[in-house]
This record gives sequence, C-alpha cells and structure tokens, in this order.
Amino acid sequence: MSKKQSNRQRAADMCRRATDVGYQQCLDWAEKGRISRRQPVPDAAAPKQRRFEALLAHSLSEPLRDCQLDGAVLGMQGVTPDPDRPTLRLHPVMADRIVSYLLPCFDTFFGGIRGVPGLRLQHADGQWLLVDVSSSAAVVLEHEDPAWSPVLPERERGITRIWRDAPNRLSRVERQEITDWDAGGGLSSRPEARDLLFSRVLRRPLLINAAASAHGWANTYNHHTDDIVVEWCCGVPAAEIADDLRCSGIDRAVEDVDVRPTFTRDPHPERIDLADASLVLHCLNAAWCKKDSVERIAAANRRKYQ
Repeated sequence: MSKKQSNRQRAADMCRRATDVGYQQCLDWAEKGRISRRQPVPDAAAPKQRRFEALLAHSLSEPLRDCQLDGAVLGMQGVTPDPDRPTLRLHPVMADRIVSYLLPCFDTFFGGIRGVPGLRLQHADGQWLLVDVSSSAAVVLEHEDPAWSPVLPERERGITRIWRDAPNRLSRVERQEITDWDAGGGLSSRPEARDLLFSRVLRRPLLINAAASAHGWANTYNHHTDDIVVEWCCGVPAAEIADDLRCSGIDRAVEDVDVRPTFTRDPHPERIDLADASLVLHCLNAAWCKKDSVERIAAANRRKYQ
C-alpha cells in the first residue's frame, strides 16, 4: 500500500468516526481531494455558513444541559458535512425540542433573545431546513421518520415568537444580536476563528457524543460567546476525546481565518483552543456515579420529552 493510499484510508476512517457517513463515501471524498488526513471532515465553505453553524452549536449547549438521550450530546446522531449545506441527523425523540430551542424568541423574563437570531424553519422539496434569513446559510434536518413534521412551540406568557412574527426578515433585536456576535460579544477580537471552531464542533457529533457514552447524557453549557463546555461524570477520559478531535483537524488553521490568540494562556490537554475560543472537555470521574441513580436519571430525562 502506498503512503498516499494509506493517508486516504486514514482520512476516510476518521471522517466516518466523526460524522457517521459511510466509510466508502468518505473514501470517495478522500480520492476526490475533498478530505485529507490533515482535514478529514469538510469545513463550511463560507464565513456566514460557519457563523450560522457556530450559533447552532453554541445555542444548543445551554438549554440541553444534561437532558440528552442515548448519548446525543447536541441532539445529533450524525451529520453529512457538505461544505455549503450540511445535513444534521437528529435524535428522533429529541428532534422537536432541538428545533424549538433554536427558533428565536424574545424572553421578557430573561431580558433577551433565546435561540439563534435570524434562524427560520422552512420546508422545501420534502425536506425541513433551518435557514438564516440574513444570508444564504442553511442546514438540512434529517429524521428517521420520513413523515416527521416538527412540533412547534406554543404561545407562552412573556415570550415573543420572533420566528413567527418576522418570518422573512431580521427583527431589530435579532440584528443587534448578530452585530454583537460578529463583534465577539465584547470578549474576542477573533470572532471568525470562534465561528470556525464551533462550526467544526457541529460537524463532528460522534466524537463529541463519546462524552456521553457511559450513561447517555453529558452536561453542556457556556460561560460566554467564546466557549462551549462539555462535562460528564465518568467513562472516556477527556484527554482521549480531545486527542481524537485534534486528529480530526478541529484546531487546524485555514488561510482565510486569523487563529492567533490575543492573550497568553497555557495549553491544556482537555481544552481545544482556536484563537480566543475554546471547547472545554471535563470528565469528573465522579465517585457518586452508581447504576441505580444513573437509571433513574435516564428515565427522568426520557420523561422530559414526552
């Protein structure tokens, strides 16, 4: 076997492990130059597509917390990482909740927007899509039931459903939210690098899902616009997942994005950095993790989706 063939096979294997796309399809991509050993998962092609995907990943980290099912950390069981319009394979039970969490609304009790500003749900050519009304960015939603239709959130006290009131345009509050995100939320001077990192998180669901392999859920949250945190009680060590993610090219530099940090910090084996943005992985190795309590939590999580 030549070195070139070996590299293509390694790229295909990592692509399969990260996305759940079939090995033969991944190998075909490698032979066509769409993926490589250094970058085995295709990136989003355009900056606004990266931004949209980054907002999806970042927005889902807060509401899901530790209520996932069957190890779907961000509600996904696979992805077809097309550069222009990826297809997200949603967990069938979590799917409606995922869509409802992403649809933008103004929460008067919270004092701001929840969900992804500019996101709208569309149905076209037999597919459900999440689209960005401010650009051409979009993702396709895949469900195991071909007749699936998302159950949309009902009217709630204190909630203004922006996605319904402004179906084809940005509202004023959304425009300001996107402006703030593009400015780095007042924290980062490298928002393009943050978008690249978080978009890559969305495009590697199976590597991220390893964090929930022990019991079926992991705690996800963020502190600000520049981080996503995934922590779990036991199972696969955080450094092992981080190593797999690095092998998948998650922190690889690209020509059109400045990935240099604006401040100094020591590298950490359980943290993936790109410029000032971070994906933080933390395995607690908790002594309280017992089979009976785990089963109760799993059953409680499933009841939340009924």
